[in-house]
Amino acid sequence: MSDKQDEKLDAMLRARRVESASSDLAQRIILMAQSLPQNQTLPLMPWLRQLFAEFHLPKPAYVVVSVLVLGIIVGFSTPDRTASKDEESASVQSFLDADEVPL
Repeated sequence: MSDKQDEKLDAMLRARRVESASSDLAQRIILMAQSLPQNQTLPLMPWLRQLFAEFHLPKPAYVVVSVLVLGIIVGFSTPDRTASKDEESASVQSFLDADEVPL
């Protein structure tokens, strides 16, 4: 901004009317603060109960399906460490091999 605009803005700010605070403002603040519940330290179990009470899940079915899908994804992405080199032991992902014929 130019100096002329700065001076104009300063003059407008000085010319504005500033209302003084009411005389009972401090008393109103104190009374309002007394009516508000104060933060308190909660033991672990009531705190957890209150935390989970604040969660609002839309539909429990969505949560169950999401957990099942996540479990399937993790299950298929984890390599099978218990399979031996024998032909008889088949891993969970053996039916996904591209070279096998579908049943």
